[in-house]
Amino acid sequence: MYVLGINQHHDSAAGLVHDGRIVAFVEEERVSRVKHDGTFPARAIRECLATAGITLAEVDHVAYFWQARKEVTHALKHFVTHLPATLAVLRNDAGTYGGKASGIAATIRSAGVQSHSDDYHVGGALLLHLRRSYTMKKILCEAVGHTGPVRFTVHLVDHHLSHAASGYLLSPWDHAAIITWDGIGSDGTSTYLAVGEGDRIRDVRRVRFPHSLGALYACVTSYLGFHPTRDEGKVMGLAAYGEPTHVEAMRELVRLLPDGHYELDLSWFRHHATGKHQMSAKFLERFGPPRPRTRDEVPQYYADIAYGLQTTLEEAGLHVARWLQRHTGETRLVTAGGVALNSVMNGRILLETPFEDFFAQPAAADDGSALGAALQVGASLGQPRPTGGYIFLGAQYTEAEMEKALADAGLPYERVDDITDTTARALADSRIVGWFQGRMECGPRALGNRSILADPRGRDTKDRLNEKVKHREPFRPFAPSCLAERSGEYFASDYPSPVMLLVFDVLEHQRQRVPAITHVDGTARVQTVSATDNPLYHRLITRFDELTGVPMVVNTSFNDNEEPIVRTPADAVRCYLRTGMDALALGPFWTQK
Repeated sequence: MYVLGINQHHDSAAGLVHDGRIVAFVEEERVSRVKHDGTFPARAIRECLATAGITLAEVDHVAYFWQARKEVTHALKHFVTHLPATLAVLRNDAGTYGGKASGIAATIRSAGVQSHSDDYHVGGALLLHLRRSYTMKKILCEAVGHTGPVRFTVHLVDHHLSHAASGYLLSPWDHAAIITWDGIGSDGTSTYLAVGEGDRIRDVRRVRFPHSLGALYACVTSYLGFHPTRDEGKVMGLAAYGEPTHVEAMRELVRLLPDGHYELDLSWFRHHATGKHQMSAKFLERFGPPRPRTRDEVPQYYADIAYGLQTTLEEAGLHVARWLQRHTGETRLVTAGGVALNSVMNGRILLETPFEDFFAQPAAADDGSALGAALQVGASLGQPRPTGGYIFLGAQYTEAEMEKALADAGLPYERVDDITDTTARALADSRIVGWFQGRMECGPRALGNRSILADPRGRDTKDRLNEKVKHREPFRPFAPSCLAERSGEYFASDYPSPVMLLVFDVLEHQRQRVPAITHVDGTARVQTVSATDNPLYHRLITRFDELTGVPMVVNTSFNDNEEPIVRTPADAVRCYLRTGMDALALGPFWTQK
């Protein structure tokens, strides 16, 4: 039985499951080369089908990650409850982007194309979601160019249940507590607490919009001059440069209530009134004008606000997690949703609550809800849960295809006997190397198959990577890929972190040894690499350790700023040529500048 999962929002994606085995999972942006592509994932679907060697005619079930009828019901109730403030939605302004957003007709016609994060009409978005729900079979067939008969049944799956399934049904456990958190789901849910039992997920509590930790973080992200729903990771990195000047004031934005409840103080916000990522006049009077959306250096004042925001989120997350643990008695936690990408908060939840075990899959945000929807439908129809294999689910290429990309670019290259030894020696010699191997990983973090690698010992490595290769803001940190069996020698916890969603302190006596991966606050977003999960990458880091005595490398995603992670050998070659990388390891082939 084939189940195709689809998500269309920001970060559209598709996943294909066959009899409980994940065949493929692909983000649309990787194929279209449009960062955070929110259009219908036709290319991703075609790639999933091609990986399986089937056509749409052989798909039995299609799982879509959204229930639009529940969305309309919640929206109408919300509009009435918050009158007269919600009349502001009729003005259809574009939030901190200025001017007007796309109108109702343009939003419906857009098919998910936006000029920025707030470029939509709220009513138009509701109607667009409804149209997709009722015409999904037609949309899907037209998108992939299928004109023959089909047998699949369309299932509309609750958004947060899709998130929960994307984590719990991939976890190695038969029972666990579950938290999913993001901006808003199809029925208005923003935080979902549940328990996984066997193959079933049981509701514990739903917190609904406008009381949303995802909306809190996104709205302040916009105020800080970044793109909401896209740049929250930048704000997390910026927060480490801040001081606790505004912590007490920022705490006023969220009320932590008994029994694990929380609510936003809506007097600080306008997202509930406008449907856009806006703060209220009260917030602007207290904290001043928003930072212009620019690549200029971020003033300390705004870094301090980022610090206060991050602290407020962490405290709210700890509050919710502690209650859920007490309520359920579970010691294992599964998490998903956009807020689950906040690896600093995740690290604190693991280390500062009674939860003893933590699991998140790499595509924890909306992209992963496509796979979650497919897994949930499969489980409901009696299909087995997948076992392992949830990281490297994308495209893979032959040596002939890799060699052709190098030859087409006119690059001198050689096929080396041991690509891990050649790469490790280059890294030990302070070179920056593009590393392209095996199947593409999923999610926003490079996990060792589409990575740019560097020496963690270099004091100038971070600046070289940010300025010459990634072309991004200087405050953004870089992560280590560390041998799993050696991580306790460098970090405050040796808990496995294979998908880079946990931040731990770097041990103080090791920070001078690995400055390139040590953030300004003494932390690192750790990826632990085991020989089981990725034997080739593990062998590379082992060889680097033999050469240098350091069992880790700097690992950042193989892409330029505002570009999706490279997918094909040709993508890799283009990125290598236009950036300051020193060398490229493309499968077994080696080229250097």
